[in-house]
Amino acid sequence: MSAIGILDRLESGDTLLLDGGTGSELQRRGVDVLKGATAEGGLQAWSATANIDAPEAVREVHGDYLRAGADIIISNNFWTSPTRMEPIGLGGRWEAYATAAGENAMAARDAVNPDAFVAGGIAPPCVQRRVGGAASDVDILGEEAYRSEICDHAKVLAGVGVDAVWVEYVGYVADCVAAADAGAETGLPVFLGVRHVREDGTMQYEERLEDLAASLEGRGVAGVLLMCTPPEQVSAGLPLLREAFDGCVGAYPNIGYRPLAPLGPAEGEEAPDEPAEILQPGDNTPDRLADYAGAWKALGAQIIGGCCATGPEHIEAMRPAVKGG
Repeated sequence: MSAIGILDRLESGDTLLLDGGTGSELQRRGVDVLKGATAEGGLQAWSATANIDAPEAVREVHGDYLRAGADIIISNNFWTSPTRMEPIGLGGRWEAYATAAGENAMAARDAVNPDAFVAGGIAPPCVQRRVGGAASDVDILGEEAYRSEICDHAKVLAGVGVDAVWVEYVGYVADCVAAADAGAETGLPVFLGVRHVREDGTMQYEERLEDLAASLEGRGVAGVLLMCTPPEQVSAGLPLLREAFDGCVGAYPNIGYRPLAPLGPAEGEEAPDEPAEILQPGDNTPDRLADYAGAWKALGAQIIGGCCATGPEHIEAMRPAVKGG
């Protein structure tokens, strides 16, 4: 574990390099991340089962990001939650999978770079994908149930020893606020990753980043990052977030990922050019992402990395722009 805490690094003005996509990288390396998934029914628990089924591969991915220069790795806990694991028959074992994910990340960090940070990555259950329509998890589940799921998950990871709670892929202001409160119960720094920012810099469902920042005021959130968003749209939203939010801001973009491609197109999607083509980065080469990273740092981003379809090669290319040298 680093002798200097993540908040100390950020408050000193350091810019930290985040890792890249974990689930997409596992799939690229041949790990089965689609147990129970169907083109019609979606991802289910996605890469959660890999934490016990393929722990060596998970640790290898984390280690490769650390060797590429990452200061922070996010544990593979995206959907190791009861709500997401129940449909594949593992709801009663969610805690074992969540613990394994945290332990895999900690083991990789300790083996490769003990000064790096492990963020306990948690995604809300995104229940709207099952019930149809657009509604927040808070509206569907109720705030108490939603907060309990995030809090229970975060406490498992705090028990493993992670350095921060990292609630990512949140799409509504209400879900962000409830997640921040739930994560804070661990006493660890809480970071939020806001998904799918639009071309005009608003959130996925047209809520304003300025309103999100106002709703988070006084809650002690350490950082807000724009994530799982094309780089161009990150660039549209980041200045608005930096202007509105007093804490750390950052970015980790999605550069083109079709995880269900081997199963056929999801409802409403066109088929990829090739049935097994899961990564579709287009023009988003490592060098191009390095250019974006430099621009985001100039806009005030203090944590910069990658999300879906980015790999160690992207993080390595971004390293000089983020960290210098």
